[in-house]
Amino acid sequence: MQMKTLSIFLVLICLIVGTVGCDTVRPPASLFELIGTVKVTPVGNFAGGGFVRIGYVPGRDSMVVTFKAKLSQAVSSCNDTLGQPNTEAIAYGEYTVDMQETGDYGIITCQTGPDVGGMFLGNDYYYAAMGHNNTSNVDGWWLAKYDAVTWANLVNLFFYPLAQGENNGDPMIVPVNGQIDISGKYYRSVDEELATATHHQFFTPDLQFISKRILTDTPNIDLSSLLVVNGVINFITSTAFVGGELTVMRYDSAWNYLSTKTLIQGASQPEGAAFDGTRFYVSYVDMSACDSSFPYCAMNIRLAAFDLNWNLLEDIPVTNFALEDNRVPARPSLALRNNRIYVCYDQSENGNPYQSPETADSQVYVKVYEVNQNP
Repeated sequence: MQMKTLSIFLVLICLIVGTVGCDTVRPPASLFELIGTVKVTPVGNFAGGGFVRIGYVPGRDSMVVTFKAKLSQAVSSCNDTLGQPNTEAIAYGEYTVDMQETGDYGIITCQTGPDVGGMFLGNDYYYAAMGHNNTSNVDGWWLAKYDAVTWANLVNLFFYPLAQGENNGDPMIVPVNGQIDISGKYYRSVDEELATATHHQFFTPDLQFISKRILTDTPNIDLSSLLVVNGVINFITSTAFVGGELTVMRYDSAWNYLSTKTLIQGASQPEGAAFDGTRFYVSYVDMSACDSSFPYCAMNIRLAAFDLNWNLLEDIPVTNFALEDNRVPARPSLALRNNRIYVCYDQSENGNPYQSPETADSQVYVKVYEVNQNP
């Protein structure tokens, strides 16, 4: 960023005084070029939404967006736990790789829960939601696997119980060493307000339980992401929900701790991550303007690129709202396809960062960037 500022300064000097050789001075090109922005909701019966995910589905040859939808009209074909028609659902919308609507959208499931995680893996879509078994008074996950081409339900565990101290909030679903890792917060004691560890439940691709691991060296687990590159597990998280540091924690393939590196200050919710063979990409929420004024502060989505050693290459704003704009984007995720990065997020339209995604006030957006291979 300092080199870019210096180059722009030199160009201005050249324009003013006409220094010899200035024709060779050019500001460096950005790594990212914005292609366009798509507002996914509202459409059809979907008045609003949140907890958005996006992925390329080979069987459709298209980009598919999933989100927790607020319905304009209740759906009687699936009822809530009290037997009432649902007014929310997990929905999908299909787009071309250029994010043009195909007109194909619909409901995937009415099993929703307060917090939702999802993952596209080839033609499959994995889903986890925060759940509670009222009969046994046990928290857990609603887990499912769908065919993302036909949306047929392939596996439905409806409820997977968790042990005491394990929290089902903000589930993360990622592929690790041929297994499916579904993880959440772990509290070392009932008095702790924030998680100081993460619990990881490992499943087969058909959601058969394999094993569990608790990582006690995790600073926080709110809306994290994970990438496995060359046998190294890169766990991207933040040290606090407000005013924390974006960090990457590295483990070998057996989950032996290797190192921790601070990436960005004042960052939270690094829920989207990707790797293209030469660079890491992470989407996150910029909370550098937030301190004791939270939640009355400006929050924005950003997209960062790092080299193989997690050195920062570029960090750009995806949204650029001031506090008076009354817009609060959150929970960014992303997908990488053929040199394009699709950053998706939900956005409150009334300035309330706690605005529930079940309300029509929260909407779903996708921004598409072309990655410059020779910036």
